[in-house]
Amino acid sequence: MQGAADRIDRHTLAALEGFRLAAREGIAVAVRAEAVAALPAARRALPPEETARIARFQQPQDRLERAAAHGLLRHLLGGLLGRAPENLVLARDGFDRPFLPGADDLDLNLSHGAGWVAAAIGRGGRLGVDVEGAARPVDWDSLAPHVMHPAELAAFRGLPAAARPARALELWAVKEACLKASGEGLSAAPQRVNVVAEGEGWRLDHRGLSLRAGSCVLADGARFAWAAEHGMRLRPLLVV
Repeated sequence: MQGAADRIDRHTLAALEGFRLAAREGIAVAVRAEAVAALPAARRALPPEETARIARFQQPQDRLERAAAHGLLRHLLGGLLGRAPENLVLARDGFDRPFLPGADDLDLNLSHGAGWVAAAIGRGGRLGVDVEGAARPVDWDSLAPHVMHPAELAAFRGLPAAARPARALELWAVKEACLKASGEGLSAAPQRVNVVAEGEGWRLDHRGLSLRAGSCVLADGARFAWAAEHGMRLRPLLVV
């Protein structure tokens, strides 16, 4: 699960219908938001309730990315379940985490930002995804104490100054993917959560969950991260 994502093209994404997930398997896909619009309309159609919810957000880019993320998730779910995407009405738990009523063995997650969207589906285990843009300048030296565990902060400060921004962005994306897998998301205090580098990926033991995570750099320097329970076979895919 850790390491680089497999690359697929838009035609392969469009053809993801009728695929199967065995127990403890999952798939996570990242793609530019505008590429989702190239999918057949019926494959990314949203239920009226979801369309209305997205329309309430004020920023046009936010609405576009949310619609694309939900369209991508419906495309994958519809392909897995053999159901019309527009009929897949999701509910949300107390942490605003989406789930499909009646499909208790499936775990869902999605993310959007900086023109990218990601969606993930797993069977029989928790998972999370995150995409983080790199274009906006961030003063990581000032922000780090507020979002990094003391052990993470010590490792961060031990890096050359030029290497710190990329490492901080990776750590933040991986941590958010892990916290979305745990169900907390940003309700958790990130400086109290220690994500540990392990081989080519990351590990987090938290709230009774043992999570493994990975990430990759996207074309414009943004970061795509994924996390799943230890023992799950999560396949990350990047649409190019």
